[in-house]
Amino acid sequence: MTPVEHHVDTAVSHYYVYVPSRNALRMFLYPTRIGLYRYLKGYWLNRASFDSFILMAVYSGTFTFTVNGRRSTASTGDLVLLDCHAPNVYQAQAETDSTLLWMHFDGRLAHDYFETIHDELGSVITLKRATYAISRFRMIYDTFAEERKVNEARMSLAIAEVLTECLTAGDDTAERTGTPYNQHAIEETLSYIATHLSEPLPVSQLAGMALMSEYYYIRVFKQVTGYTPHTYIVNARMHAAKYLLLTGEATLKEICTECGFYSTSAFCAAFRKRFGCTPLEFRRSGAGVSASVSL
Repeated sequence: MTPVEHHVDTAVSHYYVYVPSRNALRMFLYPTRIGLYRYLKGYWLNRASFDSFILMAVYSGTFTFTVNGRRSTASTGDLVLLDCHAPNVYQAQAETDSTLLWMHFDGRLAHDYFETIHDELGSVITLKRATYAISRFRMIYDTFAEERKVNEARMSLAIAEVLTECLTAGDDTAERTGTPYNQHAIEETLSYIATHLSEPLPVSQLAGMALMSEYYYIRVFKQVTGYTPHTYIVNARMHAAKYLLLTGEATLKEICTECGFYSTSAFCAAFRKRFGCTPLEFRRSGAGVSASVSL
């Protein structure tokens, strides 16, 4: 759905409404509305009341929030958690052109999560593992934006993971060692790559998770890993394919699917080019050492 608020870039801003099932109402955390908005400088909101909590992730820009007379600022990478149930809960103003991912949510333990997080950290939360939390948040949004089948248990788990990252933010602050944010962001996307090799993994998606432009993400990625994202992903897929070839009885088609290759011919050609033999020759020979690749 397209927003109708003023000072919102309606060309790129969308939201979706969700009605939870009875099981979700009884058992889970669940979204009721979720959106990705680009707010223009000068956007202002004074919300009276809304029957939910709201979680926001600042993709870019700066927002100020006034909650019960207390002003706080959220910048790129910060999360914001507010209770919308009471009247005159908050005011929000865009200090710059800003992009926010937001979700109204409720459900089992939602109030307890909010109280515990808010009492310790307030409304604006700065996370050490912001990229991971925001990737889980974005997964929920993409479920609706890409019209995928909704799995309420998985959505509940994703919301709980984001809130758990907020719960541990105080510990993260105490343990922070000064590692630059950029390195943390790249490390989080490396973890995502490792567990999603079967998916396309476009640079635009990874850069978005790291809250960077594609150009800047590629540059920082190479500084941290020594590889471009494309080369790193290809190496990771080849490494996973070799492991599957040597340690199981998966078919070539199954290995292709698991490692993100969408045709056996493309996989076999890439494997032969990299290692000088076909996947089946490699499996028969067990030549794991001579054809090894390091990342």
